Amino acid sequence: MKGAGEEILLLGAGGMGMLPLARYLHEGGARVTGYDDALSAEAARFYHALGRPLLGPGEAPPPCHRWIRSSAIRPDHPWLERVRARSPEAGGWRRGEWLAELARDKRLLAVAGSHGKTSTTALLAFLAERAGSAWDYLVGGLPLGGWAPARCRGGEWLVAEIDESDGTMEAFAPEITVFLHFDWDHAARYARPEDLREAWARLAARTENTVLLPAEGTAGEEPSWPEGVRLERFPAEPDGFRQTNRRAAEAAYRAATGEPAPTGWSGNFPGIWRRQDWHYRGEDRAVVEDYAHHPRELAAVLRWLRAAGGPSPLRVFFQAHRYSRTRHLAGELAAALAGADEVWLFPVYPADEKGADDPEEVLALLEEAVAAAAPYAGRVSRREEFPGCGGGGGSPAPGTWAFLGAGDSHAWAPVLAALAGTGGDRERAMAHWSREHLLPLGLDVREHYPLEGLTTFRVGGPARFYAEPADVPALATALRGAARLGIPVAQLGRGSNVLVPDEGFPGLVLRLVGPAWEGVQDAEDGAGRFRVGAGCPLQRLARWAAREGWAGFEFLEGIPGSVGGGLRMNAGAMGHWMEERVVRVETLSPEGEPEEWPREALAFGYRSCPQLEGRTILRAVLEAAGREDPAAIRERMRQMAGERRARQPGGPSAGCVFRNPEGASAGACIEGAGLKGLRQGGVRVSDQHANFFLTSPGARAAEVLSLVRLVRERVADHSGVWLEPEVRLLGGHWDPGDREVPAGRCTR
Repeated sequence: MKGAGEEILLLGAGGMGMLPLARYLHEGGARVTGYDDALSAEAARFYHALGRPLLGPGEAPPPCHRWIRSSAIRPDHPWLERVRARSPEAGGWRRGEWLAELARDKRLLAVAGSHGKTSTTALLAFLAERAGSAWDYLVGGLPLGGWAPARCRGGEWLVAEIDESDGTMEAFAPEITVFLHFDWDHAARYARPEDLREAWARLAARTENTVLLPAEGTAGEEPSWPEGVRLERFPAEPDGFRQTNRRAAEAAYRAATGEPAPTGWSGNFPGIWRRQDWHYRGEDRAVVEDYAHHPRELAAVLRWLRAAGGPSPLRVFFQAHRYSRTRHLAGELAAALAGADEVWLFPVYPADEKGADDPEEVLALLEEAVAAAAPYAGRVSRREEFPGCGGGGGSPAPGTWAFLGAGDSHAWAPVLAALAGTGGDRERAMAHWSREHLLPLGLDVREHYPLEGLTTFRVGGPARFYAEPADVPALATALRGAARLGIPVAQLGRGSNVLVPDEGFPGLVLRLVGPAWEGVQDAEDGAGRFRVGAGCPLQRLARWAAREGWAGFEFLEGIPGSVGGGLRMNAGAMGHWMEERVVRVETLSPEGEPEEWPREALAFGYRSCPQLEGRTILRAVLEAAGREDPAAIRERMRQMAGERRARQPGGPSAGCVFRNPEGASAGACIEGAGLKGLRQGGVRVSDQHANFFLTSPGARAAEVLSLVRLVRERVADHSGVWLEPEVRLLGGHWDPGDREVPAGRCTR
């Protein structure tokens, strides 16, 4: 196979056309690495099963012999510049172009037309498998039931769908071509219906053997077929998509083999993900999704749903695909949606048209059309509580919940199904959803997990859910699921500067440990900038920089936290702060969406950075102060460590408990109030440094809380200063008190 033995980088690797290609190349002997800036759970699961990496935003591209991009990755995508810089000799291809190259060595059986390509390709591949034909195939979707979306076995035939949307259809010369429907689509490329029909006619002209067509009058206006094209027709029904697809597969198999399809072969076809895909079916609630995004497809799916006899009302949550299609077909989309009892609209999914139009204007255009033609119910934002689920999650209201469209809003379907199947119990739904969607990514979400041993205080209760994601895709998936289920999320780093209450944390605790989170990489070829994982211990970073001769990180020696926690709290010591070294920070939003923060967008303050609160820090690019003799750097670190040992006590603690008030020292305020040695149960104020609270075996978090409150009260009574805790209370906020205190200052 072309590409065997090569390092091949796939860009936009999570797309439904790219996933089967990854499998095909992998089976053909290529070493595949994927990159995608939209890290879906399905893509993550797919690459995890292959045992190959899936990279995300901010990660460095590996060297490669060849890169292949989805058409959703535009030629000016910033990642392409980095790939070309890393591998200047590598060849670059679009997905369809490379598929055409692979097909040159095969007898290509191509499936084309405006609807049903993926389903028909899957049916044909499944039929060939059941008949014992060792064909190669690529399905543009994910089959259900555990069978692969692509196989590369060196077979004589290759079955693949041919996509007209990006123009790469012009590169194919099949032996057999199956056409399914001839509706106009992809207006950004084919300005007139006849432009698309002419492209299909050219494909027919390049077909070496047979062109298979549905019965006349069943598939829309056909092209004017060139002379000499060998046409054969198969039975089809204007409104029977499923029957038409099955008959097309049988006709194609007969044309390729000369043999009829086995009797009853389709009875155990498991189906395709997002094609009439039921997530839950109960007596009064059902959740289903389908990829339908063209008016004819929408109308057919809604007829099928009515015939399926699901519970009423029929609620449709529709996400239009591409701005150009939505503008040209808004009225027809609205007319098709009139078959529902309620219609909700998600934001339009732009695909490769991101930035090409005004998203609000296009959505408003569709909204106006739907409001005039269908039972319009409103808009849905992916970041707000889902309509009809009650406060804070809850069970979906009775009825059939249908998620239609070709965007990314379908991720709500398994969440709603989990809630429906558990009667709205969010914790049970989270446990079920985690087994279905996180365990296949290698992420084992543990329940009622003890946190006491993971903090430097050595006290506290369990997390309701706990997980250690091994990579960004698993982490992003966990965040998205928890956000949609209304499960609170907290991050735990090295466990310093945090207090876990005795009752524990009622949500999901995520801890970033392991190689994916603790590495340090050169970001700019020796220019003194480094990409550092959020889980990297601050002390390890300081020692690495000293060994390599990079100055500016010495002050981190002795700070027990991680880079992520250090950034969030703007960790500092010896007159230096994390903010001094920051170039940019890469995060995931609470909903699992990638973000990047340049230094100028971050308002670092004393023990704070508001922009990073509530976000999951992935990594940061940090900049050294310059080159220096490693021995001189290590000597400064030894001096700093000696100062710390002289001032700070040993033993279990969380570091400084209170922030320093303006112009003063919190430790001096506590000492001045005569509170050194003050004890509550197994917790006491240090005799060496009054801002350190030390725990002994058997201590409880409640005793830490009690001591914090008592110290605050006594310091306020003594000096008029109300101390603010620096230690984070996991899942809660420190009681700010209800008393008024004078604006006095505590002095040493």
